[in-house]
Amino acid sequence: MVKGVAIMSNDQNAAKDENLRFFGKVIASISHELKNVMAIINEKAGLLHDLTLMAQKGMALDVNRIQSIADDVQSQIKRGDTIVKNMNKFAHSVDEETAQINLSELTVLMATLSERTASRLGVTLTVKPAQTGLSSAPGPFCWS
Repeated sequence: MVKGVAIMSNDQNAAKDENLRFFGKVIASISHELKNVMAIINEKAGLLHDLTLMAQKGMALDVNRIQSIADDVQSQIKRGDTIVKNMNKFAHSVDEETAQINLSELTVLMATLSERTASRLGVTLTVKPAQTGLSSAPGPFCWS
């Protein structure tokens, strides 16, 4: 420490850089998933618009088709909400350098966040959470 300023070693800087790259990759994957959700909702809204135009021209509305579209939109909203909740958990995982964490929950979260990347590689992730509450004192993503 020089005059109250902590000096980090090259190894510490490299570890911080690697952690930031990891966070960046995970957030990029999450944002891509959210864009997919919004694209599907937009597609369904376009379909509803087309059906409305057809109805204005005298064609009968297919109530079952409209219900199916509404169900699809609700499903995508739930999917988006889950993605945002997981992203929020991930983002807050660095709030404290040391915290009691449930390793089983962390494993499930990381597998969930990694599903898109794994799928692109042809890998299916399956996690069976531990029956006991495995925990650790250090925060899951230490910055130092």
